[in-house]
Amino acid sequence: MTSKRGTIDWTKRQAPSLAELEAIADAAYSRLPAPFRKLTGDVVIRVEDFPTDEVLDSLGIESPFDLLGLYSGVDLARKSVLDVSALPDMVFLYRRP
Repeated sequence: MTSKRGTIDWTKRQAPSLAELEAIADAAYSRLPAPFRKLTGDVVIRVEDFPTDEVLDSLGIESPFDLLGLYSGVDLARKSVLDVSALPDMVFLYRRP
């Protein structure tokens, strides 16, 4: 809902559900140009309500509302075919209910 001035009235809005945010992320990813998507490899997009306390502590962040997303993995500049990783590269999106 927008006000008369064209701004959104956020007081009547709720955060999307986890499933809705995942669908939004998938749709946005699918609209990226193919050459860019190819560079992302097998990156996994995970949607969660909030970051863990461990993540917040490691980044020196006090409020879970201050972090909306996080990349976890090895960036392309440092990646090697010799790397053996137990976990895939991941992008975390935090829903902030």
